[in-house]
Amino acid sequence: MVIPADIKTAVEKNMELMTGQTRTYLPFLKVAFPNVKDFSELIFNMMVGNTLTVFVSQYAMRMQSPSEEDFAEFGKLVEQYRKKIKEMF
Repeated sequence: MVIPADIKTAVEKNMELMTGQTRTYLPFLKVAFPNVKDFSELIFNMMVGNTLTVFVSQYAMRMQSPSEEDFAEFGKLVEQYRKKIKEMF
């Protein structure tokens, strides 16, 4: 099963929003997590965690559950943002 277009759009918009806000929140993150050596990985992982809730919620609103293939596609979809975050640092 392929992720429905509207769910894919919601995931992409959420990732884009958080990518845009990364620079704003970076000073806070450096204070909150002083021992982190790779902030791009921290930020990417936080973004994926947040976006995963959007992904699952979108399915839940349709009274559906994502399949294994949907989760695999979600992983591919968000992975493209790892490079964008790394480029910021």
